[in-house]
Amino acid sequence: MGTYRQTVVDLEASAQEASAQGGRVRGWLEAEGFIRPVPWRGAVVHLAGPRWRDAVDLAPWDRRARNEETEEEPCGEVEVVVGRTIFFSGLCAAPAAICPNCRNADPVWPGEAVDAWTATGAADLGCAACTHRAPLPRWEWTDDSLAFAHLGFEFDDWPTLHPDFTAALGRTLGHRIRVFERKI
Repeated sequence: MGTYRQTVVDLEASAQEASAQGGRVRGWLEAEGFIRPVPWRGAVVHLAGPRWRDAVDLAPWDRRARNEETEEEPCGEVEVVVGRTIFFSGLCAAPAAICPNCRNADPVWPGEAVDAWTATGAADLGCAACTHRAPLPRWEWTDDSLAFAHLGFEFDDWPTLHPDFTAALGRTLGHRIRVFERKI
């Protein structure tokens, strides 16, 4: 069975600003009614709020949820992930790194740079084609399959997030974002 997870990743938040930025945007999600805080086991989780339908594409969702008269809503929580994280779209072959300078895709897995970033939060990667070096988080990946970042918003078992909603979330963050979908 598993969980269907969608993650909106802030591609530009620094390690120093991720916690404050995550709290600010969680506050926006609550204020807009997309999520609501719910006490659970001595903590607080965030579940679908009264305006959750405005954040998703209901067309493929359960037919009962398309009817505004029902209380059907996503059952999973929304979690703000703060800290050095490798976000990914799911199990697939190793993606190729795409140079931010010349757009060359290098199929050689940059294991040393990934290990360094995981351990320290800083690593540069050099392009084999143009020799440009850039921090690992600035690189893109084939199939938009990876992001090295410090802030993400995980929506578990929600219908597909609507592009207008993710664009609004990106504007609220004030940074570039990437959206991942995967089954865990």
